[in-house]
Amino acid sequence: MTGFKLISNRILVFLIAFLFVGNLQAQTEPFRIIGYMPSWKDISTFNKTFDFSKVTHINYAFQNPDASGNLVSSNAGLTDLVQKAHANNVKVLVSIGGGSAANGVVKENFQNLISTSEKRANFIHKIVVYLNNYKLDGLDVDIEGPAINADYGAFIAQLADSLKPKGLLLTAAVGWGADKIQNETLPLFDYITLMAYDYTGNWDLTRPGQHSPFWYAQKMINDWIARGVKKENLCLGLPFYGYGFYKSAGSYGYGKILSLYPDAGSKDQVGDTIYYNGNATIREKTKLAMANASGVMIWELSQDAPGNNSLLKVINQTVDSLLVVSPVLVANQEFGLFPNPAKNYLIIADLVSEHPAKVEIFNLDGRVVKSQDVKLEDRKSRIRIASLSSGKYICRITTPKGVYSKKFVKE
Repeated sequence: MTGFKLISNRILVFLIAFLFVGNLQAQTEPFRIIGYMPSWKDISTFNKTFDFSKVTHINYAFQNPDASGNLVSSNAGLTDLVQKAHANNVKVLVSIGGGSAANGVVKENFQNLISTSEKRANFIHKIVVYLNNYKLDGLDVDIEGPAINADYGAFIAQLADSLKPKGLLLTAAVGWGADKIQNETLPLFDYITLMAYDYTGNWDLTRPGQHSPFWYAQKMINDWIARGVKKENLCLGLPFYGYGFYKSAGSYGYGKILSLYPDAGSKDQVGDTIYYNGNATIREKTKLAMANASGVMIWELSQDAPGNNSLLKVINQTVDSLLVVSPVLVANQEFGLFPNPAKNYLIIADLVSEHPAKVEIFNLDGRVVKSQDVKLEDRKSRIRIASLSSGKYICRITTPKGVYSKKFVKE
């Protein structure tokens, strides 16, 4: 029963990804829900209690090299994590880097290991051995800040040459220092996750405020699309933590915040003063990602609150609420929808059905704003849309042979 539910959820997520992208043939992945799980947390308890059906990918973070390129960080619970994830059709990647690797010995190790083609090849070989030993699905590169140098692009290129023929994923988390990553490197990643948080924090108590505001998420998506990354390859980072200033200085997981302030879920700021993302902001950011990216990324899963207070539950409910469920989706049938943009009428062309078809128009919140039955006998049908507000919509047509969808703009 669990397997059937999981498959159903994946199919539904795939459908909404198609509808927002507008082209099923270009959509090769479902809407991604990616969660980081730190290796230094209690992985054993996590494996026993976590609902793996709520995510599509888990990044095991972090596994960093010694001076010889051996990945020597803790692997506690990793084998069981991979088994549980794979049983639920969830992919597991290992992440290298992290903020703490941007300086000191780990940074020096990275930069030395990728400094020449031969050294890169030796390091990548050890990465591949590690991935194979733990049956992992790929590598997440989270090299940040000063650790990104002129050899980064060559390292990624050699990684792609090695991992992709083996069917392994290559992804990146970007934020601090990402301006040093050359644009020609970006297409080598299967997808990129945007660390749209830590705009400020408890390291600078002179700048109190929201560390992950909504405008910052919008800006990061727009900036990376401007750099040439397709929205199908972007995932928006969401924080399951906050920062305190003044009397509450420090870092707080979301679960901890709720334990201190039971009504924190309905807010983004509590106490004196802790800033974080509550339910409403997480919900709106998920909608933003569904419309303008291809997934969300979470730092990090163990910081969530349990049960009905879970932010991960909010993400899943938001995705589910925006789903347009169709029993059969026909991708290869082309039909015309014009004019587009449209003002008063939409004309459906080149779609023929012997039986009446149901036409539904959805807004980008997933709500039906118009529904009517039409005959598609003469290859053209007209739908009045004058009463709709200006904006983007999805026209879905259901016939006995399948379901067809296209996006349009109402002027």
